[in-house]
Order: sequence, then structure tokens, then C-alpha cells
Amino acid sequence: MDGIGSTLSARSKRDGSAGGPERELRWVGREAVRAGRRAGPQVEAVEIDLNGALAPDLRVALEYWRAKKGQRLAPTRADIDPVDIAALLPRVMLVDVSTDPLEFRYRLAGTGIVRVHGVELTHTRPRDLMPAAYGELVHRHYEEAVTRRAPLVHQFLLERETQRCGYLRIILPLSDDGDCINRLMTVASYDAGTQALCDCFQSARGGEARR
Repeated sequence: MDGIGSTLSARSKRDGSAGGPERELRWVGREAVRAGRRAGPQVEAVEIDLNGALAPDLRVALEYWRAKKGQRLAPTRADIDPVDIAALLPRVMLVDVSTDPLEFRYRLAGTGIVRVHGVELTHTRPRDLMPAAYGELVHRHYEEAVTRRAPLVHQFLLERETQRCGYLRIILPLSDDGDCINRLMTVASYDAGTQALCDCFQSARGGEARR
């Protein structure tokens, strides 16, 4: 798994899009959760049923995780071979989990994710993400994945002025000792409209910087 870092860097010129036909956002599963109304892009998220219709790339990630997991709580980090998930790497993040208090920090961020956010995310925390409401929402999702000790899929919707954009993301727990979740692997699934996401996050950075 240590090879993921070099593999991600080697793919820095790829745009990280999921490919395939553009998907229309559909609100399914649980009721949408609002991350708060404040200046800048507004953020909502809804959990998607794992047994329902998932984006093909997220289904690939989930089935890979399940195959590596076997009868255990979760795979270890060493179980994840970057060669096996090469097509997903630009949209993969590895998250270190610490306890007392529960906190999260990005160990690796795929180049496709960095391109969308417009900043390097390695060594930052979810709560460092902008807009702040988005970062807080991501932090809560990670908390829930650790508490439930199971994969989670969420659909995000970001809205600014008259523009709406969104993406899907799966959280996959990892455990080195078979008991505690000490890392998370996430995979984002972007449709063809990644530029709209880039614009939303750029707008959020500019808005936060002016405060």
C-alpha cells in the first residue's frame, strides 16, 4: 500500500473524472442533510443505500473492499494494492484516524481530488476544507463510518447563486488490528461537470479568505 503515494503522484496529469455518461443527481435513501445556510456555496448531503444502484466506479471500490475484507471487520491498509485500483487512484483519499479525541487527517489525496478542490489536501483535516460547512459535514460522515464500522456512500450537492453541482463518495473503513478502525479510504465519483465543482470550491476559498 505504501506504493499508493508514488502512484498517485505519477498520475498528476490525469483529470480524475469518473468517465462514462453524465449522471443526473437523484435524491434517494435518507432525507437530505443540510450543512447550514451561510454566505458562499450551500452544501447538502444524503446517504445512499449500498444495496441500491451505485455509480459503477463506486460499486467496483465496494466489491474490491469486500473481497479484501473476507470474514474480518475490514481490510488492512497493506491489503489494498494500488495496481488493483489503478483507474480509481486519482479520486482516492487515505485518511488517518486518531482517537481521544476522534480526529481525521488526510495522508494521501488523489490528483483528481486536488484538482477539484484547487489546493493540496495531504496532511490537512476535513475541518480545514472549504466551505467550512462542507468540511464539518465531511467530518461528521467520517465519525459515522468509524462508529458504524461499515462503508457509507453519500451524495453531495453544492449550490452557489444559480449553479448547482454534485458528486458521490464512498467511505471504506480499514483496520490494522481487526478491531479498531484506524484508517479510512474514500473514493469520489465525479460526473462530466467537474468544472462546476472546481468553481464552487474556488468560490468558497475566496469567500473564506475575505472574512
